[in-house]
Amino acid sequence: MGDAISWSWNRFTQNAVTLIVPVLAYAVVLAALIGAMIGLVIVLSDHTTTSYTDAYGVSGESVNISMTPAAGIVMFFGYIALFVVALYMQAGILTGCLDIADGKPVTIGSFFKPRNLGLVLVTGLLIVVLTFIGALLCVIPGLIFGFVAQFAIAFAVDRSTSPIDSVKASIATVRSNIGGSVLSWLAQYAAVLVGELLCLVGMLVGVPVAALIHVYTYRKLSGGQVVAATQPAAPIGMPPGPQVA
Repeated sequence: MGDAISWSWNRFTQNAVTLIVPVLAYAVVLAALIGAMIGLVIVLSDHTTTSYTDAYGVSGESVNISMTPAAGIVMFFGYIALFVVALYMQAGILTGCLDIADGKPVTIGSFFKPRNLGLVLVTGLLIVVLTFIGALLCVIPGLIFGFVAQFAIAFAVDRSTSPIDSVKASIATVRSNIGGSVLSWLAQYAAVLVGELLCLVGMLVGVPVAALIHVYTYRKLSGGQVVAATQPAAPIGMPPGPQVA
């Protein structure tokens, strides 16, 4: 796991701005979407104001909010929108990080062009449904499934596998190296947690580092390769030397 952290930090420092800007942009979009949904739900809900006087003779008012059908509909579609945007973000960040792992040149735009988005959406939905079903069975089965399916989205993005095959491949990968999978998950969690503790600003570093650790672990455990940590990104354009028309 030391190699994964070292590699991820090295690749992050070589692509810091390219990684930070997309994470910031996605965070702004998610925050705006959440704010809009909450605002609309509040506006469309019924408000009841009640006046009261406490034992000390102090008067005041309390406002009770009850959700209306319209507010419920907004919340329902709001959650769907959040689900789609979150998966788009995950696929976009994974696409860029996979390019970094391949030694390809990346730009900020690379993280907004997710591969196999349709497969990712269906795979994500499948994971959510199966995790929910598992959670209904005393919670623990849902947690276990969520853990063993942790590489499913990466398989869908990187290898264009079907949703079911992506989940199967993830389960097989985790089962073949449970120790490495656990350590990787803990390292990713630690990176994000440190970011949260640094007044959330650190998330701009913690999230991309965690994504790089995830990609490194996925590639190594599934038999793939990553570019050497010290190898610079491939140059843009044609290779040097005479060109044949």
